[in-house]
Amino acid sequence: MTASSSIDIKQLQGFIPFDYLTTACVNDLASQFRAHQLEKGKVLFKRGSEDPECHFLINGEVDLADEDFNINKIVSGSDDNYLALDNSSQIHRTSAITTTPCQLYSINRDYLDLVTTWSQLSEDLEEQDPDFDDPEGLDWMDALLRSPLFAQIPAANIQKLLVRFTEREVTIGEVIVKENDHGEDFYVIKDGRAVVTQGDGHKEKTVAAIQTGDCFGEDALIAESTRNATVTMASNGSLMVLGKQDFDELLKQPTIKSITMEELHIQMDEGDSGTVLIDVRRPQEFRHDRLKGSDNVPLNHLREKLKTMNHDFHYVVCCDGGRRSEVAAYIMTESGFNAVCLTR
Repeated sequence: MTASSSIDIKQLQGFIPFDYLTTACVNDLASQFRAHQLEKGKVLFKRGSEDPECHFLINGEVDLADEDFNINKIVSGSDDNYLALDNSSQIHRTSAITTTPCQLYSINRDYLDLVTTWSQLSEDLEEQDPDFDDPEGLDWMDALLRSPLFAQIPAANIQKLLVRFTEREVTIGEVIVKENDHGEDFYVIKDGRAVVTQGDGHKEKTVAAIQTGDCFGEDALIAESTRNATVTMASNGSLMVLGKQDFDELLKQPTIKSITMEELHIQMDEGDSGTVLIDVRRPQEFRHDRLKGSDNVPLNHLREKLKTMNHDFHYVVCCDGGRRSEVAAYIMTESGFNAVCLTR
């Protein structure tokens, strides 16, 4: 849908959820609205019908009739007109009939849900990092170069990386990677916002909000497995894309370091109290075959666990085949931890 010059941003901000969204979010959404007129006596939607759109009454009056024919009159500009008509229910609980000529703004509910979800998740991140939602202070290249991950990469590799990235334009609602699909690319958000979800249907869970400078897609490339989450754009924008071969050569190989069992024993025998051994397998595997002195931090819980882990320790990560520990070591290095893989 093309941007509509007839959308009044100030009118939108009189409705929930636009009253608490950032100006950037509202501007992104404005381009997705359609402004339209209905004459008196027209049906906007019927009770029980499925509707992909949310409708906001800008001018006029609408009657909402429930199954018992009780009428709730909605008048533009009144205190009761602060939500989408029928409170944005996808399966309408009422029928909407215009009782005067009306002007409405309508938008795809999935787009609206993406942006509001990103906004709510980002509130927590903004408390931790005041610059999180500051567009003036965000530059994808600057964010990458300042990350702990890039401190591990030789300068020559960084120069090659910047040359080998390719740019891709993306739009709001576009699915970039899908959970359980095979992936061949690593992504950095050059401009825009996205949400990360896991699960499907009623089991879908939103787990993160990401924006300019954030990267994703590395887990599947390191483990040579399927994607563990879905990433959907919550705005228009652009991505910088790096293929698997370049990722392996320039990012994975210089980042993931290893230690042998013999070297670990020497460290422990010398009384190195700063070394922590963590096993990233599932609890059932860990109980069956655990290394003495190791703690279990399953890979799927690692990112959450990082919030309580101490950066002063040296972490040795183990599993069985090695792929999961490589992913874990990469994630930890990316977050500023000193982590190596144990080769068994």
